[in-house]
Amino acid sequence: MSVGPTTTALLKVTKAARRQQITAGYSALTQVCVVTGDNPDRAELVSEHPIQAWSLPASAAVALVHTDLDEAWALLRAARLLEQESVAVVRPHYDCVRTAGGRAVTFWHQPGRRQDDPAVSAWASASVHGIHPKLALWLEPHDPFDGLLEGLADADVDEAGQWFLREHAARLHEEWERIDWPTPPTVILGDTRMARCYDDGRCPRLLLRRPPRLGRREWDLVAARWRAEFLRGRPVDLQAYTAAYTSRTRPDVALPYDRIGTWDGYQSVRDVVALTTVMDTVRRSHLDGRARQLAAHQIACLRGAHQRPWDWGR
Repeated sequence: MSVGPTTTALLKVTKAARRQQITAGYSALTQVCVVTGDNPDRAELVSEHPIQAWSLPASAAVALVHTDLDEAWALLRAARLLEQESVAVVRPHYDCVRTAGGRAVTFWHQPGRRQDDPAVSAWASASVHGIHPKLALWLEPHDPFDGLLEGLADADVDEAGQWFLREHAARLHEEWERIDWPTPPTVILGDTRMARCYDDGRCPRLLLRRPPRLGRREWDLVAARWRAEFLRGRPVDLQAYTAAYTSRTRPDVALPYDRIGTWDGYQSVRDVVALTTVMDTVRRSHLDGRARQLAAHQIACLRGAHQRPWDWGR
């Protein structure tokens, strides 16, 4: 593998299961690059979740290696929709998906420098929420419980932890079914954090790693603030996000963000967002010792073994 030094070092120390996944992704990438003419030499793996993202320094591009062909096409289509609706988004290099080795590959422009301004994140979310859902009926509906516990049986988590996660998910699903949503469905990001934006030197752009969904905007709003409550967030970030989101949203179609903490459904949605994040870690627990320890620690936090704010590290 002609990968960069950081990925080379990672492959030497990680477990065989993770090394196999990385190798398979890079193999698909190199096969596709033969067709596109891109150069995968010294590529660096910059992210593995929710999909593999490879930085290609020789081609000044980022390649995403997907395991779901339909989702890869939906991601490209979503990026075009957002651009048409005047939402600045990191653009794809090509308007098509290439396949190799049972995987799909898409190429994107380098996103630029990470924007940590919560006001920029709020602007991006409000812009997405402003897209009329009739323009995106092809998007999948947002159901946080669809596949939520997928991979739990094969995870490197003890029996007590698995039992707790199943019981916790069942209880939250019952609460979810009783939520009285204050706003109608619309286009949402459906992530578990503030929208990720990057500055390409001209303007901040939203970074998509999975297609948006049709769902409730309250999910995105709770996702933007739960870390400040459960982890080590900064109150000033919430204040900046609140002001920016409120200024860009029509008051007749959205619950004011500064009052979402008092909404009856807030705690239920917040807990589902947190569980979704924990399950993302649990599904990676078999990859190496650090992932296994982090999964155990996060489950213990959900079970009340540690006081908030929790320290989940990187």
